[in-house]
Amino acid sequence: MALPEILSPERVDEAAALVNEYYTKLYRHGVPQTGRRFDDWAGGGDRVEVADAITADDLLAVSFLSVQVSPPAIIGLLETRGAEVARLLEEIPTDLDLAAVTADEYETVLGALSPANKLRRLLRGTDTYRWGIGPTTASKIMARKRPHLVPIYDSVVGPLMGLNNNDTQWRTWHTALTDGGGLPDRLTAIRKKSGIALQISQLRTMDVVLWMHGKKLGMNVQDDGAPTHRRAGAGPHSVLT
Repeated sequence: MALPEILSPERVDEAAALVNEYYTKLYRHGVPQTGRRFDDWAGGGDRVEVADAITADDLLAVSFLSVQVSPPAIIGLLETRGAEVARLLEEIPTDLDLAAVTADEYETVLGALSPANKLRRLLRGTDTYRWGIGPTTASKIMARKRPHLVPIYDSVVGPLMGLNNNDTQWRTWHTALTDGGGLPDRLTAIRKKSGIALQISQLRTMDVVLWMHGKKLGMNVQDDGAPTHRRAGAGPHSVLT
């Protein structure tokens, strides 16, 4: 598949500079953008103690990317459907990179009947009732819990990858990472060249590069279908409704 030029071998240094800016730039009054704390807030969402549960810290970390989980969804994810969430998370590996998933393994790991897709449907309320979690918010919750396996989807990153909606996003990302074009190695190189201390995943590296690139192209930000406006000093994935 054709990748955005910012992810080409010739632009590794430029991409690394975007990652560095995301994680180090300070805005007015010396305030950093909040998105850089999404990855490591409270030790990260995939650490052993909490890997198989969605916690209040996870939902707070998601808010750093400027999406809000509705009160009914918070109660549902933390309490009333917490056991179901835990059962699904237990079946989704924490140590598996999307780039390492083989073609034969894809359906089991991320296909329609996989625990990951069942969790996505639960988050969206697809099989019960909608409780205010759209595709972008769902992807951010899942990326918090499984940062090496599940990518973030939004209205900037999606179009840059040629996606019109989130339904085929996992297959698109998987193809990009496994087509032999060397993208995983480039993403590792981008993170190293960025000079940041945080050991973010390949998927998060790609997400930040694409978001920052789209921002500089002047792409409009929409979150879960709702038009939004960026506020001055807001970081990538930050929006003001």
